[in-house]
Amino acid sequence: MKINTLLWLLTLGLLLSSLKTAAQGDGPRAFLLAPKGVTGINAKWLNLDQNLIPAGNALIPGAEIHVDVFPVTLFHTFSIGNHIAQAYVMMNPGTATAKAMTGPPIGPIPVNELSANGFSDGMVGFKIGLKGAPAMNVKEFAASPMRFSIFADVRLWYSGTYSSDELFNLGTNQFTFQFGLPMAIPLNKNRARATWLEVAPSLQIFGDNNDPARTSSADKVEQAPLFIVENHLSHNFTPRLWAAANLRFQYGGETSADDVKDDNKITILGGGLGIGYQVLPPLGIAADYGGVLLGDNDAKGTMFRFSIVFTYANLKKL
Repeated sequence: MKINTLLWLLTLGLLLSSLKTAAQGDGPRAFLLAPKGVTGINAKWLNLDQNLIPAGNALIPGAEIHVDVFPVTLFHTFSIGNHIAQAYVMMNPGTATAKAMTGPPIGPIPVNELSANGFSDGMVGFKIGLKGAPAMNVKEFAASPMRFSIFADVRLWYSGTYSSDELFNLGTNQFTFQFGLPMAIPLNKNRARATWLEVAPSLQIFGDNNDPARTSSADKVEQAPLFIVENHLSHNFTPRLWAAANLRFQYGGETSADDVKDDNKITILGGGLGIGYQVLPPLGIAADYGGVLLGDNDAKGTMFRFSIVFTYANLKKL
């Protein structure tokens, strides 16, 4: 195998599931250290059946919501000092339908089905290494030992398609600030047969919706902060093939209308399994399936996610 091909498989393949998707989580291999000078595009399909709004961060007890979104993320890695950094932007087109919705934060909805098209919430983000995350080119990265790393990850979520005249929307009509400290822990030293534990705690802080789309006369909808811990245990069976087990815990996010609480706080433990394969050195695919394992307020949901990622680095400069 040529050295350039080997470098691609062992380094750019680690970016297979990064970067970001939606509020349903980033997915396995999204928090691993990567080399600098890598540009990529990640296109995903998420198929969701749940009683959460399409953005996934507010619970609607009694709802039946089906969502198909296609988040597309552009990203680039670079160096700040000797620290690896990454900038990214995500747009999230899709469709959703809802029926038998009887609760907040949208309000009573008749049993007949409603639909929404356009964009769900998207985001812009920035990540920088804090410890164990030096800026290395592809060749240096491939030759370096596996190591513990931790990052500061900041995201600003912006609203997708929204109209207060519509009872059901893909967008939330609010800005959301998210700060996380994702970390990756190697459980062995063999990169070709790597085993990784990823732990990513984060906090989402929501702006107000001052133009609610609901049947009540509320002037403002507020939302309590939402705490999230995303976890992934993954293993490479070959340099090209890996599998993962996922767990994700969410707590908080209760909405209120004109200071009257909606009694829809989220307490959810979700989990699932995934698999990924590096088809070509710069091209990888991954899929995972999961759902709500435990949840208060009759929380429920299932998710199938499929992703294709293409990455590029100019190896001629090395």
